[in-house]
Amino acid sequence: MGDNDFELTHRDRLGNHTPAGNRTRVEAFNTSTEADRSALNQLGKNPILKRNFGFLSILGFSSTALICWESMLIVLDQGLKNGGPSGVIYGFILVWIGSLATFASLTELASMAPVAGGQYHWVSMMAPARSQQIVSYIEGWLTVAGWQALCAGAAFLSAELLQALVSFTNPQYTPKPYQTMLLIWAVVALSVSINAQGGTFLPRFEGLILIFHILGYFGLLIPLIVLSNHQPTSAVFNNFSNGGNWSTKGLSFMIGLNGAVFVFAGKLVTTSSIKLGGV
Repeated sequence: MGDNDFELTHRDRLGNHTPAGNRTRVEAFNTSTEADRSALNQLGKNPILKRNFGFLSILGFSSTALICWESMLIVLDQGLKNGGPSGVIYGFILVWIGSLATFASLTELASMAPVAGGQYHWVSMMAPARSQQIVSYIEGWLTVAGWQALCAGAAFLSAELLQALVSFTNPQYTPKPYQTMLLIWAVVALSVSINAQGGTFLPRFEGLILIFHILGYFGLLIPLIVLSNHQPTSAVFNNFSNGGNWSTKGLSFMIGLNGAVFVFAGKLVTTSSIKLGGV
């Protein structure tokens, strides 16, 4: 966060500092981009990023970051072991409600202050003046650590999935740890090249990912519904298990929630609101 950020008072950060003349000037702008630029200037930020994302492309980016149904397939075994089929269903609904409340608050903040800093800027914006710097500093480093863990985890899971596909098609293949590491670096290199060199191509790429995301969901769901063995209702909605041998089924259910939490770990996309044109 720049030095100018801390020159604004707590009330300024909530948007009450715009003089009447400036409000009239902002309302008179012909395009929303000019109004966005003025809003960022009022927050102490200089708009230097190109706003080349639209609604569908940013929706595709959100799908890429969340990958809900894809990641659910990866961590489904955690919920089935700790909680059972019913635990997976009810746990997913419970975590979805909690995530919805979190996302509602974050999207409101992103609408008020669409800055790339995201959470650490909003924490400073809402914190008391005496603690703005320290709490935003802590939140900034927590965000950095979260980004690093997310990137490393996504690359690791992608590498393991690639090795699993090779093992599925070639039963004689035995995965080696060094091969996993090489695949991790390959995934990281591909991600860096797309984000660094993509430029105006990146929004189109995210739109393509959105198409694959939607088609892949139905491409997996329909065969499962049609071809799988159907179970009675009680086996789905009243079948809890404690495969982890915890002290109670309730504790086992809470342990199994980790998988559902992982599925919704995508609040980072709110920081990309600054790249969205026409907001």
